[in-house]
Amino acid sequence: MAITNTRAVQRIETYPAADADSDATLMVVYEHTFDDSTDDALPVTSTVVKHLQRYVVTTDDDGNETSTATDVTGEAQLVQDICAAVWTD
Repeated sequence: MAITNTRAVQRIETYPAADADSDATLMVVYEHTFDDSTDDALPVTSTVVKHLQRYVVTTDDDGNETSTATDVTGEAQLVQDICAAVWTD
């Protein structure tokens, strides 16, 4: 039998923008449960913490900064909904 991974949102915290030029930050805590009914050592639970910002800023070799919107499509729907609400203009 195959190992299954179940991901659940354990907690979401929002942090306000530090100043007028920044946006709110989200901290998302996911709980991953790995299970296999044929393995006595399972289930095992792991916690993953993600910090999400509205934009990701990258700098190229010449020192030019590029700001790209954070892609949250791979996050849980609840996280996507909160990002959409918090990151509105």
